[in-house]
Amino acid sequence: MKGIIYTKDIYREIVPKIIQDEASWSSFLNFSAVHYQMGFENAGLLYAQRPDAKMVETYSGWREKGRYVRRGSKGIAIIDSSHYRPYVDHVFDISDTNGRGRPEIWRLDKENEKEILSLLHAKSDNVQGYVREAVESEIYGKDRNYIENISDLCRCHDSQNPEHIYDITKAVIQSAQYMAAMRIRAEPPPVSSLLPVLATAPRLMVYGLCSTALSVAGQVLKEIENVFEMKKEKQRAEIGLETGKEHGIGRLEKSTEKGTAGHGIPAIRHQPYQETDTHKRQGNGSHKGIEKAGYEQLSLSFDGGYAFCDCGRAL
Repeated sequence: MKGIIYTKDIYREIVPKIIQDEASWSSFLNFSAVHYQMGFENAGLLYAQRPDAKMVETYSGWREKGRYVRRGSKGIAIIDSSHYRPYVDHVFDISDTNGRGRPEIWRLDKENEKEILSLLHAKSDNVQGYVREAVESEIYGKDRNYIENISDLCRCHDSQNPEHIYDITKAVIQSAQYMAAMRIRAEPPPVSSLLPVLATAPRLMVYGLCSTALSVAGQVLKEIENVFEMKKEKQRAEIGLETGKEHGIGRLEKSTEKGTAGHGIPAIRHQPYQETDTHKRQGNGSHKGIEKAGYEQLSLSFDGGYAFCDCGRAL
């Protein structure tokens, strides 16, 4: 229980600092763009404790990736909400580890931009346009509940004006677009439009709107990550196919060599075949499974010292 209270205090202290002005909110979104696998709660906890963190994993997660945490390294407290009852877990930054294995991080640049946009079936031919359309498509998607959740938050706090709800939704979209754009090094939009809302909104509404912005951007970035994974899988399959063909040719040549030699003609000696070393699959280095996307699934509001699930029951 002490761990929960401790992380609650960290969380409740950092949130007002994150949203106090445009520079602070932009800085946090830039940080969250690197750790997009996390939701708002854990991104805030990570930012409060290690704002210089580049890549985090649990102790066991680093071991799986071929690295080990150095003795004496201080863990970063987060909330693991993958179970019914959330508990305090710890992650470590890559700077606190040693080892040969180093997770690959996907990068979108001028060399692969067109190919990736094509694989994403993007309507736009540039990353700026893709960020705009992808975020709007995510938040307005039929299978998403973002708009309904934003509306519920507004209704709970005496704001039922449709125009007001629309303005808040657009402000959330801008923040999500900013975060996604920073991760893929595109020109980001302004983020100031959400701050007046957050400055006057009750605490739970602040948590909800911030969680929605990070959740939407995170989903967009995960889609890009999935495309990179598919691309690597295809490359590995092609390498395996080429390896199989070379194995087949090698067996055929050995068979021919043996038959020719049986007829008294000296067999041709070939160079020994060397198998192609395939690339080992590596992750992106972000701690996955920490927090389900969207406050509507599990909101760690810590209101009054408790974490709440979507049914409203205190955990």
